[in-house]
Amino acid sequence: MHFSENAHRNVKFEDEGMKLDNHDAAAPAARIRRILSSPIQPAMHDMLAGLMMDQRCRHRVGWSARAQHYSTYERMLGLAGKLPRGAGDLSDPSLLLGVAEWAAVNDPSVCFLFLIQYALCIGTLVELGKDNVYARKYALELAQGTKAGAYMITEIGNSNSQIAVRVEARYDAQAREFVLHTPDDGALKFTNVGINNLDKIGIVCARLFVDEKDCGVFAFVLDISDRHGPRPGVRLSSPAEIAYLPLDYGFAGFDNVRVPFEAWLSDGATIDAAGRFHDPLDSANARMVRSLIAPDNIWAMSGSALCAVARASAAQTLSYSMRRSSAARIAAEVPLLSYYSQRRAVFRALATSYVTTCFAKDAARQWGDTLHRRAAPKDEETQHIVWAPWSATNKRLSLVKALTTWATEEVIAECRLHCGVAGQLTVNRYIEYEGLAHAFNDAGGNNFLILLDMARTLVSTPLPDAPPVPVDVPLPENAASAFNRLRTREYRLTRQLTEDVAARTAEGFDLLDIWNPLLPIARDAAQAHGLCMAMQTAISMAETVDDVEGRTILRDLSALFILDQTDRHAAWLMSEALLSDQEYRSIGVSIDRLCERLVRYADTLVAAFGYPHAVIQSPVSDPDADYVTSLLRAVN
Repeated sequence: MHFSENAHRNVKFEDEGMKLDNHDAAAPAARIRRILSSPIQPAMHDMLAGLMMDQRCRHRVGWSARAQHYSTYERMLGLAGKLPRGAGDLSDPSLLLGVAEWAAVNDPSVCFLFLIQYALCIGTLVELGKDNVYARKYALELAQGTKAGAYMITEIGNSNSQIAVRVEARYDAQAREFVLHTPDDGALKFTNVGINNLDKIGIVCARLFVDEKDCGVFAFVLDISDRHGPRPGVRLSSPAEIAYLPLDYGFAGFDNVRVPFEAWLSDGATIDAAGRFHDPLDSANARMVRSLIAPDNIWAMSGSALCAVARASAAQTLSYSMRRSSAARIAAEVPLLSYYSQRRAVFRALATSYVTTCFAKDAARQWGDTLHRRAAPKDEETQHIVWAPWSATNKRLSLVKALTTWATEEVIAECRLHCGVAGQLTVNRYIEYEGLAHAFNDAGGNNFLILLDMARTLVSTPLPDAPPVPVDVPLPENAASAFNRLRTREYRLTRQLTEDVAARTAEGFDLLDIWNPLLPIARDAAQAHGLCMAMQTAISMAETVDDVEGRTILRDLSALFILDQTDRHAAWLMSEALLSDQEYRSIGVSIDRLCERLVRYADTLVAAFGYPHAVIQSPVSDPDADYVTSLLRAVN
């Protein structure tokens, strides 16, 4: 079997997409890429790609942890200083998505730090510090790259600490200042403060007390370190390493640190001259959710980043499988992609990357449309908070973050395993990309808790009396029927959970005893809900491609994903009489037929899903040298 040698000659984004020597593949690849990539102009993609190709962004091999941490800050701050103004004031959400995408495939640690700087720190200052000159000054310093930011919400002493913040901000009426204090080590903040001789700003979520009254959780901004070390009263630890995503994670505490009145990001709340506190929001839950509005930004931007590393992993694995020969005696010197097991793994990774990208991109579009006109949360949106506040701030985006993280982990792990030793080498990026996905199991909110709060929301939403009516979608290999089965699965899981909660409530159980036995089905119902939204979005996105070949490829990828999900849930579907024995046995045959069709489009898929080698820098993706030559060059 022969595969084209030209699939990897991807060097530049232009109006027609990423350049490709195989001109038959170039046109559909460009159209597919527009579906997948961030919604910025081709010239902006070129600009970001150029920044990532800079010699200062070379892959770091053999560096010490501390040297790598300093380098990460240097790279991120340098990137910030080169970005257009629309990133620094959040006026161009598409640009933020694009930076997250390109930074992720080039350097996951820099990407993660960028998300902290922009999504969390600048996002909080812009959203909650309106008409606050003090907040604008700090936001400008962060955007110009003259200072780094650290976002402080998580406390190390308790799980679910976001809904029980213990760091205090006590109002001193006489001085008209606030006093930040960490009551004990259990309330230390976990954040990026291990390198603490840089100019850093902290966004600190603290519980406000006015005249000994608990007024809820608010954000405060202050300088926490400079080139001489931590500022007076601020305690910052050495780095507590997390090997899979190197960054200077550490612990921060405050010993009666005084900050000016303007450091309070009040978001419309006031304290008058007589010391009387007033908040236009009418509940503590609403204030907490509003103070944590910035994670909306990180969910959207992390979705762009995670989908990018998933696509990059799938594309370079496909390329490697096309060019790498097996010496197995069953058939010596045939490409790995000749084997059905390799095909299934690689094309399943591409299908999952496609569907997940569509889901994340559609949610990010909605985020961008409403970024500067987000309303205060309503009581009905906050009353279901039990495990964490995240789903109350933006239900769909939080669910997208959770499911995108898990899908990306799975895609990269599958790709890594199917590249053998090459997949284990750090220089081939799989480990680093997977580390970025691992981090988002908890960064921006714990994914399992997000699903549990989503399940409570589903239970509180009236359910139709009957399952959804089957829909006709243009998919091959009976995938339309499979799609309708999965929609019915979502309905039945949600109905079963709703009935179980109602029954246990009627028996008089308390909240813990109502939900504790139901946590597995709660997760399944929430996950099924997100899965159906993702599949529907991917199916719709495919139909927007006006190129017949491109549309066919995306339909095939959608069908492959749906059949794979049906295979995974076959036991449940068969137990509910939604899938027959014969239908189950036909799934594998259909998957193999889809893979056979997709092999023909391998060049197109590599071009559409991949990134320039000069950005990724992995030997496994090098189009201009054989793998061994590129590998030795990378490590020497």
